[in-house]
Amino acid sequence: MKPEGVDYKNAYLVGSGLASLAAACFLVRDGQMPGSHIHILEAMEVPGGACDGIFDPTRGYIMRGGREMENHFECLWDLFRSIPSIETPGVSVLDEYYWLNKKDPNYSLCRATVNRGEDAHTDGKFNLSQKGCMEI
Repeated sequence: MKPEGVDYKNAYLVGSGLASLAAACFLVRDGQMPGSHIHILEAMEVPGGACDGIFDPTRGYIMRGGREMENHFECLWDLFRSIPSIETPGVSVLDEYYWLNKKDPNYSLCRATVNRGEDAHTDGKFNLSQKGCMEI
């Protein structure tokens, strides 16, 4: 059942990171709000919040946030399941993500880099336990 008055409401989301994108999707999917009534406000030139990524010819690739997806991200997987692929009919974004991760798994044991991506070989120089290093 459609929420009463949703067609006459607007949502304004601050920042274009995952939280706002997820909120927008939930508003459309669960709140049945028209997408045209959802407005995402972003102060930066590059959208994406901490999941932005750009290539700068002088500095290389710059990424402010992590990209590794974990099995316990149940809300995200539920959301991906409900978003249809823009390329393959009858397929969800979750299906595409599964296929991509199976073909090209995304993981990294290197947590500190130098010289545009080389392993910094910190080997405990941060005085972190092995468990702490893995948590970072």
